[in-house]
Amino acid sequence: MGNFKSISTSTKMVNGRKITTKRIVENGEERVQVENGQLKSLRINGKEQLLCLDNK
Repeated sequence: MGNFKSISTSTKMVNGRKITTKRIVENGEERVQVENGQLKSLRINGKEQLLCLDNK
């Protein structure tokens, strides 16, 4: 299987906030990122990933 990368991005307004969802498929691995200025959620191959938040 060859190397490939597919990226799709969608943006919507929810309660006056812009929510951006990026779906990235690379070499058979799917990542879905949801953000509204900062990364809010990350899923890799359907499994939610823990985010390390820096509260400075």
